[in-house]
Parts: sequence; structure tokens; C-alpha cells
Amino acid sequence: MAIEFSNRRNAPPDREQRSDALNGVPVHPLEFDHDGSDDGDGSSDTSSILTELGPDDYPTYFRESEGRLFHSHGDLPYPLPVDAAEQQRLNDQHKILRDLIRSHYVGPVPEVLAPAPGPAKRVLDLCTGTGRWPMDMASSFPHVKFYGVDIVPIATRIPRPNVHFEMADVMQPLRYRDNTIDFVHARSVSLAITNYPDMLEEVARVLKPGGLFFSGEVARQPMFDSSFPLDPAVDAPGAQRFFEVINNMLARRGLEQISTRIPRWLQDSGQFTAPIIREYTIPIGDWESAPHSKRVGVEYRQVMERFADSLRPMLRSDDAIDEREFDEVVRDYVHDLYNVPGMIGLYRTVWARKI
Repeated sequence: MAIEFSNRRNAPPDREQRSDALNGVPVHPLEFDHDGSDDGDGSSDTSSILTELGPDDYPTYFRESEGRLFHSHGDLPYPLPVDAAEQQRLNDQHKILRDLIRSHYVGPVPEVLAPAPGPAKRVLDLCTGTGRWPMDMASSFPHVKFYGVDIVPIATRIPRPNVHFEMADVMQPLRYRDNTIDFVHARSVSLAITNYPDMLEEVARVLKPGGLFFSGEVARQPMFDSSFPLDPAVDAPGAQRFFEVINNMLARRGLEQISTRIPRWLQDSGQFTAPIIREYTIPIGDWESAPHSKRVGVEYRQVMERFADSLRPMLRSDDAIDEREFDEVVRDYVHDLYNVPGMIGLYRTVWARKI
């Protein structure tokens, strides 16, 4: 697995500086081509140092708290665990979103990634997590090079030949040269990004003219299907309270709700075409009559229950709520998930192309 330790776009650090900026872990330099690139044509790598992460290095990137494993990277805001249970939840959510939209992508992806003369097309997956999305996409687009970036090395260590995983803080400048990426994919990044407009500036820098940007975020709020004219505050008070509590806690970490604001940020940047917005409702529970929707709903209810469990350490660490209260918040939320029909999640997607 290749790990990116320097996000600066200036002169590379010398050998004495070649240590992990996050934890001081020694690096193991990769073999580069004569032009310094990691993929043979020099178009993606800037003057940063890529390293191989050895097996003994992995424990340095994690810390344990209340029986769960978390990233150990100082003040980075991501609040969820990165252990096996959370990785399984992320993989299950990936599958649910695939089943929901019946595709791994939204927008003109085949057009953008169509084979063309010249260097291979490139896709950058921000906050790649377990790496399921680039791995699945790589099988459909074998001529395309996929790069998955995250703050912890939890993606597979045996990627497909056209998939490359790196470790980096996506709130820092990316290592790629200007105008070298064809498609930037940013799904479920709202728990890692404290300044989305700044991230969009960097996305616009690395995208080629005509390149594609995609955002997909699940709204953090209780909602009902339109066929259930109900009020969450009245009919799902446990879910209402749960999202109020966690959104307040996340906001104190700089992690605001952003899903409705992304189209405006794209427009305000002046660097993208008019954003195309599409929303998908995800049933929660078994209230849907259609077999496919019922199955998705049952699976998503389990994902959301495990999401609450993954947030328990954050809830416990917050001074604004005591242990008894957070137990009640989670318990009442799970009660509503299993006993209130008509509840949904909302998956908001938006795409635009670089001007």
C-alpha cells in the first residue's frame, strides 16, 4: 500500500525529513521512474514523498478507546471508529447505495472515463475508507487508474492492478499536479471535512477542464416518506432527539451539515458548470411492500443502528450529555428505527464538470 506523507506542492523534503508527519513513523521509499512519478507518466505526482507502509507500522496509526479502534492523527475531526465492525458497516452502506441507485455512479461517468489516446484516465476517491468503491469501479473501467485517499490504511492491501491507495489528510493540498484528474469522487466525506469550499478549490485545481466532480451525502436528520404525513418531532421523537444531539456535537468539532449547501458552493466557486442535483430516498425498516425496497430497508436499518453504536464513544466523551442521557438517546433512537414505519434516509447527490 502506498502512503502519501507530504501534501506540500513545493520542493520535496530531504532524507532527514522523511518521516511520517502524523506520527514519526519511518518511511520506506518506493522505486520511482526517472521523472519521479509513481505511475509511469509523471502527470499525477507532485514533489511529495510516497512510502510503503510496513506491517509493523500499522499499529502506530490507531488508538483504542472504549473497546473501539480510532485513527490516531491528533486534531483531525473524524469521529467514528475505524475497526472491523465499522469497516463492515461502511461496506454494507456501500452495497445499499449501489442497490438503491442500481449503479456505482451518478452522472456522465462513462463519457468522462471513455478510453482515449494519451495517458490513462484517472479517478480520485476522497475519504475512500475501505476502498470498496474504487475496487468495484476498477473492474468496470479496467483502463482507468483509481486513487483512493484516506487518513488511515484500512483499504485492502491487495488492490486491483489499476487501484492505488494512499494515506493523506484531504483537508490539505493534494499531491496531484494541476489539470491531471478526470473524475473526483467525494462520497460520505461530511464527517471529515471542516471547510468544504477550500476542498472544492483543491478539487478544481487537480481536475482537467471538463473533468467531473461528484458529491454524495446522506442527510443527518429524521425524515418520513411522502406517503406517511408524519412529523418526526411528534411521531419519531427518539430519532429527532438523536440527530439533534449528534449534530450539535459534530458542529462543535467543525462538522456541520453540508449536503444542501454543496450545490451553492459549487456555483460560488465559479469553476464548475451548473450542478445537477438528484436525491434518493432510502427506506428504513420493513414497511415497503416491494421486495427489493423491503430488503434495502431492513439492511439500512441495521446500518443506522450500527452507526449509533459507532457514535457511542463520541457521545460519552462530550461534556454536554451525561452517561444516563446518552444511553437513553441511543435506546430511544433504536426503538424508533424498529417501531415507526415510514422512516427514510435521504441520499443527496450532486455533480458538476470543471469549466
